[in-house]
Amino acid sequence: MDIDININSTDIKNFLQRVTFPLEQQEGARRYHDIHSERYAITIKAMAKLPLSLDMRVLELAAEPYGMSAWLAKHFCNLTLANYADTPVHREVEILVEGRRYQLTEHGFNVEHDTWPLPEESFDLVMACEIVEHLAMDPMAMFAGANRIIKPGGYFFVSTPNAASIQNILKLGRLVPAGLAQHFRRPLSRLYERHNREYNPFTIGEMMRAGGFEIFIMETDSAFPLFDLDYDTGQINDILAAIGMPELRRDTINVIGRKVSGVVERYPEAHDLYIASDATEEPTGSSVHLKG
Repeated sequence: MDIDININSTDIKNFLQRVTFPLEQQEGARRYHDIHSERYAITIKAMAKLPLSLDMRVLELAAEPYGMSAWLAKHFCNLTLANYADTPVHREVEILVEGRRYQLTEHGFNVEHDTWPLPEESFDLVMACEIVEHLAMDPMAMFAGANRIIKPGGYFFVSTPNAASIQNILKLGRLVPAGLAQHFRRPLSRLYERHNREYNPFTIGEMMRAGGFEIFIMETDSAFPLFDLDYDTGQINDILAAIGMPELRRDTINVIGRKVSGVVERYPEAHDLYIASDATEEPTGSSVHLKG
């Protein structure tokens, strides 16, 4: 499969102008897609490094508002969609792409709590773009769920904001809250609309390892402009030199894992992911109180 590795945000915007989404608010979706068009281009360029074929079975998690879905539908014959739902459901949706109608099955379920309503070892590629940062209780459930339905040797693509980006380092230096979309939202039951935890590339890599995937690609790229927060270029370069690994300091993480085994470790403790046990009694012994 040939994919244009030079695709950019303008190409994405032009393509999505020729798409009708399965949504009531078309213009609202287009505004969202315009903001995220560079991220879509980054995702596609990372996908181009995979051994792709037209007949691969592909699942896209968190498909709505269907920007990537339209591109995937055009390039893969066997695309299935999934979105969040309080109780498992499924429906057929239609996306109109450049005059062609694509009828797609969409499953609704909670990737943290539900058994995914999909057959074991049935997909060649699962796409999880901008979803792991929204998970609040058990992010490894997504990696375990993906492992169950991906064929041996198949791929799991995870993209997410980079907690260790130079943008976040600059924010912290100015005592500005780091991260994206971490606002608490009303009504307060809207748990999954905010970013509950953002990750660095190595933590995503650790979840891939624990989930039974070897790292095929780990990279970062810039989906948004860098706000300098009144640092000059020399200062930013000095900070990058001091903290190191500039190639992993851009704002968006792409990690692709290749399935090599079943789940290795369901609740990994590395990278402060899970705690071995939560104390139910008051701790004993002395404690130290820090003065601020």
